[in-house]
Formats: sequence, C-alpha cells, structure tokens
Amino acid sequence: MTVPINKKSNNKRVFLDPIHGNIELNKGNKEDSLISDLIDTQEFQRLRRIRQLGFSSLTFYGAESTRFVHSIGAFYVARQMLNSLEKKNPKLIQPLRLKILLAALLHDIGHGPFSHSSEPAFGFQHEIWTNTNILGKTEINQVLNGYEKNLAKEIVSVLNGAEGWISAIVSSQLDCDRADYLLRDSYQTGTKYGVFQLDRIIQSMELEHDEENNTQLVFSEKGIHAVEDYLFARYSMYLQVYHHKKTLSTDALFQSVICRARDLLLNDAKDLIANESLIKWLLMDKYSSAQNALPPSPLKRGSNRSDSGINLNDFWEVDDICILHHLKLWVRNSKDEILADLSARLLNRNLFKAKKLDQISKKQITEIKNKLGKEKAKYYCLEKECKEFPYSDSKKPILVRKNNEIVELSKASSIAQALINKDRELDIKWFFAPKEFFK
Repeated sequence: MTVPINKKSNNKRVFLDPIHGNIELNKGNKEDSLISDLIDTQEFQRLRRIRQLGFSSLTFYGAESTRFVHSIGAFYVARQMLNSLEKKNPKLIQPLRLKILLAALLHDIGHGPFSHSSEPAFGFQHEIWTNTNILGKTEINQVLNGYEKNLAKEIVSVLNGAEGWISAIVSSQLDCDRADYLLRDSYQTGTKYGVFQLDRIIQSMELEHDEENNTQLVFSEKGIHAVEDYLFARYSMYLQVYHHKKTLSTDALFQSVICRARDLLLNDAKDLIANESLIKWLLMDKYSSAQNALPPSPLKRGSNRSDSGINLNDFWEVDDICILHHLKLWVRNSKDEILADLSARLLNRNLFKAKKLDQISKKQITEIKNKLGKEKAKYYCLEKECKEFPYSDSKKPILVRKNNEIVELSKASSIAQALINKDRELDIKWFFAPKEFFK
C-alpha cells in the first residue's frame, strides 16, 4: 500500500522548545524560509557551542542551555509580540515585521565563549562582534543581502537602537531578549525566580504617538501588574542567580586564567601552549587597553578583519570547546605552575572563596596577599563590583497607560518606584581568594 505524502508537512520545521512549546517555521513561506536558512549558517550554528549562562552550571547544574536555544526563543517571543501588535496596527507592522524578527534572531550572534563570562576576561563587547558577523564576509551576510539588498545593514540599525519602537522590541528594558532569557534561565537553573506572565504582557502591548507624532511602545493599564511581575522576576534573578557568589567566583577564576595566559604570551610566547586563534583573542585586551578600554573596532562593511588583527575565522574558532580544550592542555602540559593550577581549579570546580568587601578587613586582605606573594596575588586575589538594577526610569523607560495618559512606569507603579531604589542589594563589591587562605 502506498502512503500519500503530505507535502505541507515537509515544509514545516519544528523546534521543540521547553519554554514556549513548538516553534514552527513554514519553509513554504518566503520569510520563514529565510529564517530557516539563517539558522543553518555556520555563524548561527556556532551558538550551539556557547553556553547561555557561562559557568553558571558550576552553581546550578542544569544551566547547560546555549545561545542557540535562547536566540530562537527570542525570535519566537518577538513573533508573538508582533502578532499581537499587528492585529491592532496591520499597515504599520507588516512592512517592518521581517526586519524585527531577523534582529531578534541574530541579536546574540557575536557572543564569545561562555557568553558574558568572556567579556571582561578578553576585553570585548559582544554587540560589536554581532555587527561584525552581520556586516562582514559571512554566510549570514550572504543570506540576508541575497534576500534583499542592504538588509544586513538595516538589521544592524535595529540592533544599535536607531529605530525607536522597532528597536525597543529587541533591545529595551522590556524586550523579547529579556523576556525569553528570564523564563529560560529560571527553568534551566531549577528556580522559580524568573517566572512571569509573558502572555499578559504581550496582550497589553500597544503603539501610540507622542506629542511630536513619533510612534512609541506602550503597555496598557491592564498589563501594569504583569509588567511589575516581570520587573520583580528580573530583580530576583539577578539577586539569586546571575550574581550568585559561586558564579561570580567562577568568573573571577576564569578571568585569572586568561590573565595569566596573556601575561605568559606577552613575556615569552614559548611559555604558552595555544592555537593561533586563541593567541589573537588573548591579545585582544592589549589592543582594547590601548584604545581607552574600548573593544576592537568593528569590521568595515565587506571586510573580514578587525583593527586588532582578529579575523572572523579566529572569532568563530574560539568557543566553549576551544577554551575547555586549552584548560586541559594547560593542566597537563603547561610549564607554568600558576597557569596549570588556575586551570585545574576551574576544571575541577575548586573555586575561590567569595567574601563581600564590607565583611573582610583590609588587614585580612593584606595578610592573604602576603602569604601568596606578589606574583601570585595578582591572579589569586581579585576584587569585583557587581552593579545591576532591575529598572531605570531614565534609560529607555517603560511607558504605560494610566488613567488615559501615557506615563513612565514608576509614575504609575509604586512597585516599579521601589525597584528603582533597590541599589544596595544589587550593588555589591566582592573579594575572591583561595579558600585555604581564609582562617
């Protein structure tokens, strides 16, 4: 018996997402086919090798999700937001829809190994490398501009915040990016801190005109409580998950490993075992420091090399797997005792102890540094300030409708006003050192 082939089903591509359920792409649709092609590019597939939460799995052992999963999730949330807005504003949304969805999908394409953990270690910003991956000689650029001339440039404009409410859907204080990672990170870490009513927020989204006739993104009065829940979820996740002292300690240890490897490289390259791409990454901080702590200059359009000498092939080469491979090499084969020890500590979760600076005296810190000696103290005694606020009423503020007026959120919500002042709990200075040196 011949079974008839369902041609429509062959056009579907389904991602089984643990947060949002089935995320479907209809490859018979021109726009969905473009998105599917972008997902299949080597630059996007690299995100499978970049952990979403950096080294957080050493604190929350389920935190193994990747930037690949989150990026598709952010695309899905943006699509839900646009579906809701399009019902109310079809003529305005339809011509802009694809540009917003693509920006949501590609917003994290420039992340380095272990996501945010690598930025202070190597001295770069992922946003600049996102632009580089979209505008450079990449498969992504080829797919975008093959679909529509200058589309890559338009996506970068959205990501850089130049498109008003369009950019706000992708990058603001309440956007598709944050909405997805709060829910996803909460699930992956086994916590409930990041849970909020996303559907209610999406239903409350509106587009309104200000006094100068500029379109702005607004949340209706019925959605204010859901927005408050979202802000509290963000506050709780930073307090309990993102700034967990074990995770901060791991990031500090990783930074020490990279710092020691860089110092060895600058002192005598023969003392460091590393492939050519990682060597260029290690020198990235040298270039950024020379430019007042700015990251490497982005590529000129159509170029394949940054001012720091790192080309896109070097960028793609260095992912989580590359870093873990080198950590194992340094443990077994490094002639340098400090690099071998730091690498072993990171691989085997022998983390530094974290203490709040206001809970340890300067005398204790001095004693620990003296025990370690001047050279080791540079890598084994670290200080870090963690500063993150759940909401700001000045930077891309959230606008809501209250009593038929459009106002900034804290003017309509006492909870939002209270969270603005939650600076003491999320502004903490830490000291890290090997636990054996604490009495």
